[in-house]
Amino acid sequence: NAAPNNNNGLLGSPLVTVSKVGVVGEGISVANRGGSIAPPTSKISAGNDHPLAVTSAAPPVAAVSFNTALPFSSAAALPDTTSKNTTAAVSNTVPSSVSVSLPPIPRAVLNKTPSSTLVKRTPSTSVIVDKASAGVVLDTSMVGPSNSSSLGSKLSLKPTSPHKRTLDALADAFMSEKNYRTSTLKLPPLLTPLPLPSNQSGIDRIRTLVERRAWGDVLQVSFDMLRNAANHPQYASIYDTLVNDSSMNKATNKPPPPPSTSLVADKTMLQNEVVEIMSLECHAWLKLRRYTDLGREVECWSFLHPKNHNESSSKIDSSSPPTWVPWSLHILAAEALQYTTEDSSKQCLDELYALRTIFLETSNNPYILAVDASLSNVFQRIKDWRMALDSLENLLQILPSVYSGDELFAYQAEIWSRQGRILLQVGAIQQAEQIFQRMEEEEISTENQDWMILKIPIQVALHKGMIQFASQKYDKAISHLRTASKLLRSCQQKEYYYQMDNYVGPIVWRESPQLLSTQVWNNMSLCSLYLCRMNDAIATMEDLVREDPTAYLTERLAFNLCTLYELGADTASSARKKRVLQLVAKRFYLHDIGPEQFRVN
Repeated sequence: NAAPNNNNGLLGSPLVTVSKVGVVGEGISVANRGGSIAPPTSKISAGNDHPLAVTSAAPPVAAVSFNTALPFSSAAALPDTTSKNTTAAVSNTVPSSVSVSLPPIPRAVLNKTPSSTLVKRTPSTSVIVDKASAGVVLDTSMVGPSNSSSLGSKLSLKPTSPHKRTLDALADAFMSEKNYRTSTLKLPPLLTPLPLPSNQSGIDRIRTLVERRAWGDVLQVSFDMLRNAANHPQYASIYDTLVNDSSMNKATNKPPPPPSTSLVADKTMLQNEVVEIMSLECHAWLKLRRYTDLGREVECWSFLHPKNHNESSSKIDSSSPPTWVPWSLHILAAEALQYTTEDSSKQCLDELYALRTIFLETSNNPYILAVDASLSNVFQRIKDWRMALDSLENLLQILPSVYSGDELFAYQAEIWSRQGRILLQVGAIQQAEQIFQRMEEEEISTENQDWMILKIPIQVALHKGMIQFASQKYDKAISHLRTASKLLRSCQQKEYYYQMDNYVGPIVWRESPQLLSTQVWNNMSLCSLYLCRMNDAIATMEDLVREDPTAYLTERLAFNLCTLYELGADTASSARKKRVLQLVAKRFYLHDIGPEQFRVN
């Protein structure tokens, strides 16, 4: 995210687990999850109306890519050159608006762009990002049926024009071009996704679908497993008892009885799997932006802590939920309030603070960390920067009671990274650089192969690139980003596999190497754009898509790449390329990318 360059840059805060990209330049301000950042002369107050400002004489930021809000994803995208009102790279879960004041595109880029694709604008042009308009599934009408070739065209010796080739043929040609996968790894081009394992079913199938981002299928399978007693009696009976008969469970504070001894071999394992399926179903609704359905589901959870809160008393009965239901479901339900209720922020904060009080009384530190992470997300969304930073400071204080050694330093480094990116986002470049340097002061063991440890040197190189980017030193920024990319390539054996803790908790911030890769290469592409190297900017993103669409073709990358197509080609060519990219996303079942990300009219 980006912010105006000024001498009184205001403190900002991260959404504790969302991947973002921002473009920062002269006169640009990007609001994180809704609204625009306050002007340089304004004051941001939190709580007791104490303004907090940070002085920064640094030059304007050019581009920032960072990770900020778990488990949700949001991204500010490249400038829109065709309209003042457009739908940008939306969050997977956030239904708010973002106001973006765009910097001017370099003149050399404009000179290389066909005039028919550009609209005259000034540095004060504003783009309104309506995140509530995101679709649920890919718009297949944009792709259209394949046109069969006539006999005459098959016998013709003349090369086929791209205008006469089917979209499937164009997509095959696009994915077959030279890339890291084919040239370095010596693997065949990835034209279609690998088939699903034929021997999988039930919860194993859901986990595989989550890995492949097929969230529409995740929703269908999980819905059937929880509610179809004929096909899945062991899960449906537990879910039905938990949702519809929770009053009995609260009175006895005991797990619901199994349907029968013959059906339940391991009651504890089945209960844990029911919780996992419920969590994945909620994440699927969030990824697909089906907030109404999410609200209805959470409303059915009568066992939740919010249901037990007595409005006439501040005392909370923390013993009423069933003991086998983890607190992560309560936190997830509280977070959902910011998308499903009218007075979203207030109700969400009230419930999260009530949960935090319970955890403090019981010294449940792992879940205190999870709640503070969620609080930081919410404060970031409502632009209460001081309270968001306060939540991150609370995380730093509690971490030593949960982690130790290299693992402790890894999580501390993650929080410093987020704090620095907040400052960078609002223009406080010097202060951001000071926080980033903390990650370089302590040596870590090179023998530790945990990804949280391995990614620290990558983050250091990425931060240096962002500092240079913010200072408009794009050549130096690319140099640091290339260092980060080389380190990432050396860690590519650390492939991402499904991990239940990422969705059930209380562990947070376990991002995959592929997710960090999209941040590095996306920023590298933006550097090339501002250096007037349009072809390099497009090639960087396209190569990433060809390597593995499931891993790298995110909402942010799709929107930015389609914007580059509009800048670098005529209307017909850019439309054809965007439709090809949309077909690739459809082929690989990337349900979390809405049709608006491809900017196809």
